[in-house]
Amino acid sequence: MTNRKYTNRRYLDALEQKVLVYDGAMGTSLQVQNLTAEHFGGEQYNGCNDFLVISYPAAVEKVHRSFLEVGVDVIETNTFRSNRITMQEYGLQERVIEINETAARQARRLADEYSVRTGLAPLQAGRPQGSPQPPSAAGYIGPSGKLPSANDPQPSDVTFDDLAEVFREQAVGLIRGGVDVLLIETSQDILEVKAAIRGIHKAFDETQVYLPIQAQVTLDTTGRMLLGT
Repeated sequence: MTNRKYTNRRYLDALEQKVLVYDGAMGTSLQVQNLTAEHFGGEQYNGCNDFLVISYPAAVEKVHRSFLEVGVDVIETNTFRSNRITMQEYGLQERVIEINETAARQARRLADEYSVRTGLAPLQAGRPQGSPQPPSAAGYIGPSGKLPSANDPQPSDVTFDDLAEVFREQAVGLIRGGVDVLLIETSQDILEVKAAIRGIHKAFDETQVYLPIQAQVTLDTTGRMLLGT
């Protein structure tokens, strides 16, 4: 970790001080708000939680604030499905960078506002170990819906390079929006994780912003991923 080049160590510096507590389920928290098609921007976008950062940001802000108020250390952007493949379902594939950047700016702004209001100044050298740290914003990168390692032709009908490009695009938006860490989440295929990391590194080179990557996979009760890894 110490040999890597980071332009933002905020998340890593906080992690060296304590165990960091993340927020909870964004989708569940949005669902209980009983949002209508109008909140999503029309029937064609109904149910697209990720688009709420543009169509009705107050709903997402309410969720972020609720977790900040109970003291979480990290809030995740509302970008679980915000990649070109899944956004195509709603005709939003050309707005991927906009959606991710908007979501990241929202999470960044709320985390910073909370820090100022509660007196949690940015981490500085010499601060006593274990002292409260300002919350971080994590750029949430969920699965593409594809399984590149599968034998079934439908979920595997994407090349590794194309998949890496999908994640590069999403990462660029999140980086531009000011997240502290990129979180690869709910991964079902280890090859997709590799493609996501490859794409993120391309985004680092493109933006010249270098952040930590936190990659997490989904395992069943036997400790295996969906395809047996």
